[in-house]
Amino acid sequence: MRFEDRISEKFKKTGDITTLQLNITEKCNLRCKHCHIMKNSENLEMSKETMQDCLKFLDNHKMKTVDITGGEPTTHPEIVRFMKECLKRVDELIIRTNATDIEKNKELMDLFDKEKIKIVVSLPCYTQDNVDSQRGDGVFDKVIANLKKLNEMGYGTEKELDLVYNPLGGFLPPEQSNLQSDYERELKKKDVVFSNLFTITNMPIGYFRDFLIEKGEYEDYMKLLEDNYNEETVENIMCRFQISVDSLGNLHDCDFHLAEKVPMKDYKNIKDLIDVDDLSREIVCKDYCYGCTAGSGSSCGGALDE
Repeated sequence: MRFEDRISEKFKKTGDITTLQLNITEKCNLRCKHCHIMKNSENLEMSKETMQDCLKFLDNHKMKTVDITGGEPTTHPEIVRFMKECLKRVDELIIRTNATDIEKNKELMDLFDKEKIKIVVSLPCYTQDNVDSQRGDGVFDKVIANLKKLNEMGYGTEKELDLVYNPLGGFLPPEQSNLQSDYERELKKKDVVFSNLFTITNMPIGYFRDFLIEKGEYEDYMKLLEDNYNEETVENIMCRFQISVDSLGNLHDCDFHLAEKVPMKDYKNIKDLIDVDDLSREIVCKDYCYGCTAGSGSSCGGALDE
């Protein structure tokens, strides 16, 4: 059954829009096997002009959260200036990073130290072998070293430091709370602490779709997602509460639609929303959206139904 035929009409529209998610760069220093972004990347970076349009939007619309992502957003040359401007306008600033090279940007690390920024680090497993097999040799050790630096700044204790788990193959994530206990136990051995673990289901798009097709598992994975559809997750899927903006300022319902270049239905560019009073909209549905509603559900904030 098509995803859009599965969900009730009331959830095909947004609730209150509280989050502006900004994909400021398609550039990344890694090529991860599960990545949904880099397959269609044109290595674009958000211009200063588009960043300014995003700030104008924030001046006119009270958002609780700005969520900065990529690619690897810390590689953007304007990242520190832009984050400082966002901090003036919202209650919560999130940055999503693979954390492999953040120590090279002293100005960024100084900002992390000074401000209370929510840092979300992608770490698909707590073992070196699994991380390096998915992300490249040496990545695990680099991330652990930088997590320790963030711990020294109070992240994981006084400030929020969250980790993200992605499955290493064509299966659903385990229960989030149980897996968090495993992460806490194993990372404690490396003197690393964190705030929360988010489990995110791999979407059958991008490099992960290629992986599934290569192994002859694409149809089975799509069936797995559909068979595990959970009605209890639908009300809280992330597209209902956020606007996703790509490097050109183009609008999407979520980061997955952004990766697949599926535009928002009613508006094209962030410029079009600056002076709009009502941000509610009808959401575009695709069959890979089953990934957000399978099992315990999945969003940028992890499981939805636990």
